[in-house]
Amino acid sequence: MASDHGDINWASMLRADFTRKIESLQQYAYAARARGNVSLQRQYLYQVAQLEALPKPWEGGARLTEDEYCAAVRVRAWVLHEQQIADDRRWARQQRMSAHDWQLREAEIRATTRYHRSPDGQMLCAALRDDGRIALNSEILNPEVADRLRRQLPRFAHLITFYLDNQEAGRGLQGAPVDRTPLPGPLSPFVEPPSLRGVPDGTPQRPAAPAAPAAPAKRRPWWRRRGASGPSPR
Repeated sequence: MASDHGDINWASMLRADFTRKIESLQQYAYAARARGNVSLQRQYLYQVAQLEALPKPWEGGARLTEDEYCAAVRVRAWVLHEQQIADDRRWARQQRMSAHDWQLREAEIRATTRYHRSPDGQMLCAALRDDGRIALNSEILNPEVADRLRRQLPRFAHLITFYLDNQEAGRGLQGAPVDRTPLPGPLSPFVEPPSLRGVPDGTPQRPAAPAAPAAPAKRRPWWRRRGASGPSPR
């Protein structure tokens, strides 16, 4: 959308995108209700509530810069990404998949995109491209971009360096921490399976095989124990 002067109205674009996504989820909820699937209807309405809890920077007729627009889009993309993973978890649970199998599915989704959110609302998005390079907040990562992003997003300085080192080593997003920041909105009405907390890159680890029982310690002859004087010679 452009104004009368030809410049892009980023606030109007953001509001239109937001409204379109909300209306889409509401239509899904309506269709689920028509089919009698109350659980699915609640799921869609819950996702609507999460999106509606996001800040709406276009309110009050505010004008947005392109950077502000992109920042708001990244926050919404983070919510949609985590909603996708939650949907996949519920599907896997309905299919009676093992915890290890659904964790592998989540790790596969997180293998190409990671979102990190700071307490003050800043967002860092890492995306692995087909050519093996990493894009941070839509910019191809290189030392100059990394230096600038570290100045702009000091809370993520260590992660920016981590991704730069990973790119140079050809490791993609491997080893990146999984951000478990709760999504905005009401608490989830669904019971979720245990998360991958504690596993840095979200890749599940098979339980270690039980250790073999230790062999019982051999008791030394009584005359070799501390304080014993030994058997008397015959």
